[in-house]
Amino acid sequence: MRDLSLFILLLAIFSVVTVQGSGIQNVVEVRTPSGWVRGYEENYEEGQVYRFIKIPYAQPPVRELRFQKTRPIEEWTDVKGIRDKNAPQCPQVDSPVPGLDTLENDEDCLYLNVYVPGKVSKEKQLSVMVWIHGGGFVLGGASQYKPQKIVLGGDVIVVTINYRLGLFGFLTLHDPLVPGNYGLWDQIEAFRWIQKNIAAFGGNSKSVTIFGQSAGGMSVSLQTLIPSNEGLFQRAISQSGAVSFYAIAGRKAEEQINTILLKNTNCKRESISETLSCLQDLPAENITEAITFTEFVNPDNITAQIGSMTPTVDGTLIKTDLSHSKYWDSEVYRFFRSIDFMSGTLDGEGIMGFFNVPPGAFEKLNVNVAEGVPKSVLCEVIAPMYVEVSVGNIPSLTQEICDYYTAEGVDEQSNKVFEFYTDSWFIVPSNIMLSMHAKKNEKTKTFQYFITKTSPFSFLPTELLPSWFKGARHGDELPLLFNVSRDHISEEKLKTIDLAAFDRLSSEVIQYWTKFAKFGN
Repeated sequence: MRDLSLFILLLAIFSVVTVQGSGIQNVVEVRTPSGWVRGYEENYEEGQVYRFIKIPYAQPPVRELRFQKTRPIEEWTDVKGIRDKNAPQCPQVDSPVPGLDTLENDEDCLYLNVYVPGKVSKEKQLSVMVWIHGGGFVLGGASQYKPQKIVLGGDVIVVTINYRLGLFGFLTLHDPLVPGNYGLWDQIEAFRWIQKNIAAFGGNSKSVTIFGQSAGGMSVSLQTLIPSNEGLFQRAISQSGAVSFYAIAGRKAEEQINTILLKNTNCKRESISETLSCLQDLPAENITEAITFTEFVNPDNITAQIGSMTPTVDGTLIKTDLSHSKYWDSEVYRFFRSIDFMSGTLDGEGIMGFFNVPPGAFEKLNVNVAEGVPKSVLCEVIAPMYVEVSVGNIPSLTQEICDYYTAEGVDEQSNKVFEFYTDSWFIVPSNIMLSMHAKKNEKTKTFQYFITKTSPFSFLPTELLPSWFKGARHGDELPLLFNVSRDHISEEKLKTIDLAAFDRLSSEVIQYWTKFAKFGN
């Protein structure tokens, strides 16, 4: 009994306990201010990683907490963390991505994963990188992105987080009872949990970099414009996702979404509180399925769909339309310029426009994309849509766009159409944020990157793209940073890939990212 008492006493004193696994993995248990968590050892040629999977950072957003601001997690008494490499993702429609694990959906999804290089020790004081996944604010999950390459290559701790998506994350009825932006509040609560607990894993809470791609990049950019985030992170990397008109929901899109949702769930009531109660009582799948109805993908409604199910101006977290820098107040501007900021794009990511066009839209225009996209599509559909959504109906601006993105030859003109997508959705917003950050700023660092090399492990497979397309695709930098499966690549294709060159480039990119995270340069 005395020996047992002594063991319990020692367990309470020491915050990290390593025990032998079942002959396969070592297991480590770490005491954090929130409670004990369990991690599992992974061994690689480059070193050792401990993974801590499915650590709760907030209360489950279910029942009366659905469509509500994130609530902090209370201290737990059991041991959190699972042996599995994957935690569930937040509710979403099925959309398998080549090279990424397919995850289970669960509304109880506010979890994060922590990856630590080598032995876990409080004394290490490692820099921390917090990954916010992309997916258009409607898809994706933390466990799809395996950051062991970053962890080992840069000697940093990486945390990947889930946040609510789609209607669960961004439904707003423009009322204090249903204000929206729950997904952004989730991210902030994860940042707070990290500040409170990361030292137990050997992390330095004063050296935290948030980084994300696509909608994750937009999230990063938005978080850098929220002054109440001061102290939660010191650096930020926005990959293909600066703040733009696409990052902030348009009122027309929100109204269309709400109409479809309330109609298809039969939840329209006399008062907002009754409507909310009805929506909170529904099974999660009823809400997920409600947003897939064909009314929303009608090609006639293409303008209304831009900026739907995304962050909104709620008057609290986002007080003004941050998609236009002219609306940034002095506090927003000051906080943004108080952190180190890096942003960048790829030269061909406008091809995402090809996948974002509603089913039937090209057919309605009598266009076979495989054969090419004529200038008329840009001039009569895409440019007017962009101008209307971003600045209002200005025919002269539409004509300028039409004239500028002109080329001889079918293939060249087709690429010009999607070059406009690349510029308007990605490059111009990124350049604006970078300029705002760098102007007369001697206190913090500003960096830009531009990628032109196509990845052999792209999440947008070549066979899905028209033959005339040229450029590095949206997301092509992700396989350079994260461990992705190569199971979907045929043996014949693998033989044509210079894996050594790819791995060298991957190592270089990881050094750029992690040196920025550690030193701001």
